Amino acid sequence: MFRLDSLALVSMISFAILWAVTVASAPRRDREGTGRWELICLLAGTLLAYAAADIWVFLAGWALTVWPYFRGDRPGPRLAFAAGAVPLTIGAALMTMPDFAPVAFAALVLAVLLRKGIFPLHFWTLNAFEQFRLPALGLILNSHLGGYLLIRFVIPQFPALSAEWLPVVSWLALGTAVLMAVAGLAEAQPRRILGLLWLSQGSFVLAGLATKTEEGITGALIHWWVVAFAMTGLISIYGSLEARTTSVRTRSGFQGLGAHAPRLAVFFGVCGFALVGLPGTLGFVAEDLLFHGALKAHEVLGVALPLATALNAITMLRLFVTLFMGKRGIHVPSIPDALPGERAAFTVVVVLLVFGGLAPALLIALRTDSAVGLARLLTGQ
Repeated sequence: MFRLDSLALVSMISFAILWAVTVASAPRRDREGTGRWELICLLAGTLLAYAAADIWVFLAGWALTVWPYFRGDRPGPRLAFAAGAVPLTIGAALMTMPDFAPVAFAALVLAVLLRKGIFPLHFWTLNAFEQFRLPALGLILNSHLGGYLLIRFVIPQFPALSAEWLPVVSWLALGTAVLMAVAGLAEAQPRRILGLLWLSQGSFVLAGLATKTEEGITGALIHWWVVAFAMTGLISIYGSLEARTTSVRTRSGFQGLGAHAPRLAVFFGVCGFALVGLPGTLGFVAEDLLFHGALKAHEVLGVALPLATALNAITMLRLFVTLFMGKRGIHVPSIPDALPGERAAFTVVVVLLVFGGLAPALLIALRTDSAVGLARLLTGQ
């Protein structure tokens, strides 16, 4: 029923850190009342899913993470959560029947694509960024349960089908990465920009898994951490800004909030540029491994991934400048800088991203066994 190997334990510890960072930095309004219920369900459901050795236990954890969101008027994301659970249930019911193996495989992959927001099934993600509480949404997305489903159940159960069809998934992920990166260049609303960044950078995980190389898969698993921690930092810091002033969402143009919140600006900048592979951060290590693995698998992958990263770096710079620069302090609402709890939480994220980039050997070693096992399954060894 449960399997606590290195993949599960590392994933559980990583998510527990993400959850603690999110709760410590979340505005009070987002962790009281129904917000508290959402956070508890997310922690319990995600840890249950990570520990699952049985697909039905995984399904129970998956369902628990989205259960609180079936309340209220959220038609788009609610439809996506329901649509993701249906093919997962079908795949779970059929995966032990050899005659229905292609159907089970297709259903499970569809659940992965829905949960990851891969084009053209990305519609719910941007709606969620506009409608949901940001702390809980960050945990939903950065748990990467879609990718975990692929690694834990789909590839081991259907290695031949995975080797044949994962290149198609890779092309869909690659298309999502580039398309969302282009869309981010024209987007003006910060919440939607964060959603587009997550969609684009998060797609690299699936693209890397499909390379079938140890290097590419290791890069994908390291990039999982980069997206999870960097996006948690970005979402949490932006949520803190929204709690301090309504001008973040209601005004266009330069906000200049760095004049009164320089620490938040520094934390935001480090998280954002680590996400797009700034040298000296864990993002650079992950993308270097990803690009080399992609070049071995297919030249187009090795070119398109850097292109998407470059476009996302432009979008990230534009978002940083818009939020924190462009105005003198006398023209900016006076807001408090990072509070002690926020400083501690964001420092944890920055330390992991920076020191992970300066000394990545330990983090790579934690992912090597999983990467080697997946590469052997996909290559038939």
